[in-house]
Amino acid sequence: MKILTVFSLLLLAFAGCTSAKYQEMQNERDRLRAAHEDVLRKRDPRPMEDDLTQRLLGTWQFVDIAVAEGDLSEELAALKYELNATARQNLTIAFFMDQNVYRRYRGVNGRTEVTGSFKISAERYGDELLPYLRVFRDTGERFPEFISGVPPNVRDTPDDSSKQLVPWNWMGISVTADRLSLTLFGVMELTPNGWAQSRGVRCTFKRVR
Repeated sequence: MKILTVFSLLLLAFAGCTSAKYQEMQNERDRLRAAHEDVLRKRDPRPMEDDLTQRLLGTWQFVDIAVAEGDLSEELAALKYELNATARQNLTIAFFMDQNVYRRYRGVNGRTEVTGSFKISAERYGDELLPYLRVFRDTGERFPEFISGVPPNVRDTPDDSSKQLVPWNWMGISVTADRLSLTLFGVMELTPNGWAQSRGVRCTFKRVR
């Protein structure tokens, strides 16, 4: 009888240890699964793309243009002083959804008009997701030239592998409630803090609708 009692106690102790060990393993699996899902969410560009698309919708009016000195060709740098803001003070760009499906843009500056479609894309450089406005022309001049007056082919070519040209129809984008900033003809450059966009021409707009 004593032997049976001791054996029963051993079985209960073993079962308790097994249950605790199983629960510990289950908790570890749940923790790893949650960490994996969190990494996937952070690497998924769609939330950023959808958020920027919604914030971009509306009408924007040209405010200012800035050209990085010493980074582009002499011809482009000279345009910093030649570009006349008054020639663009009435320039507006409307971003809208056509039939709630198609992302469209329409730019107007006096008698000049441009139209096309657009897409927000987030590209990964190292661990960072950087957003871009991509434009696809239908009518009128090319979008970057329309808003800046700068031909897309006027820019320096990077001289080493730590720099990459951004395609002419890809623009770095930053949007707040009332300000839109587009960086044209930029260069992706590997810095001590990771990849960052530098150089180029930055156009700033204010929301009017």
